[in-house]
Amino acid sequence: MGILDKIFGRNKQKADPVGQIALTYEEFLATDQVQQTVYKYKKRTTVLHPQTSDKLLSPSISKFGGLPNLNSFNSYPCCDVCHTPLNFLLQLYKDEFPELYFPEDKDLFQLFRCPNGDCAGAYTDYADLKMFHYYFRNDTSKVSEIRLPPSNPSKMEIPVPDCYLKPVTVSDYPMYDDYGDELNEMESIYGENLHEFYLDNHETIQRTKIGGWPSFTQAANYPVCECGMNKVFFFQLSSDDPEDKIENPKANHFSPHHIMIGDLGNIYYYVCQNCGEKSVESYWDCS
Repeated sequence: MGILDKIFGRNKQKADPVGQIALTYEEFLATDQVQQTVYKYKKRTTVLHPQTSDKLLSPSISKFGGLPNLNSFNSYPCCDVCHTPLNFLLQLYKDEFPELYFPEDKDLFQLFRCPNGDCAGAYTDYADLKMFHYYFRNDTSKVSEIRLPPSNPSKMEIPVPDCYLKPVTVSDYPMYDDYGDELNEMESIYGENLHEFYLDNHETIQRTKIGGWPSFTQAANYPVCECGMNKVFFFQLSSDDPEDKIENPKANHFSPHHIMIGDLGNIYYYVCQNCGEKSVESYWDCS
């Protein structure tokens, strides 16, 4: 006799008129069906959890904003469409975040963004404002003397301030559309209340994160590579990165980095495991 048969027999007097099984939350989570669903879909994700810095941070560490590591550039990077100097968003070093996708010969991942909302490259399927990602082999033998160009915040997206990271690795679960038939079966057997309880306790994390599941605000989207393979989600940049208000009573409601993607949206990054770095692409959505 399986665990569902045992539960059904033990709780037969609690079954509702349409045959749905009435269980406590603890009993429900212990069922084979829930355990198998969790095992099938649970992934680990590293949430970056940016925090406001009260000082300028070194370009030699992983962080949001401030002064980037420019050792691999010959000049400050500009938009390839409107030629506006880019806003530096984020950099991650492989020695701090080995779980991020890195090409074999690279150890630094950087994101920049064109701050010009009137740029002809803005508002495509890939991002709201045009994004630029870079992978480099960090050259520690030199220190860049490239200067950040002046910005005009009255007309452009403002620069991202220095934010240090407090990464936390936790379990992550898919959005509804990324499940198969498991959730419908769960609701038909156990009823709406336990179905909603499962969803409330196995949510997709909405924040900037490495790996896990993308927290789509619209329909799920997984691009296909030119080689025919499905691309794999590996990173999400989010507008919704609230910091710990216990540490910082004046914490920004949405994020300390102030990056706003559309209307509180996300940008998702994918890579083809067969084709590597040349296949990296992004997709964005917002509420």
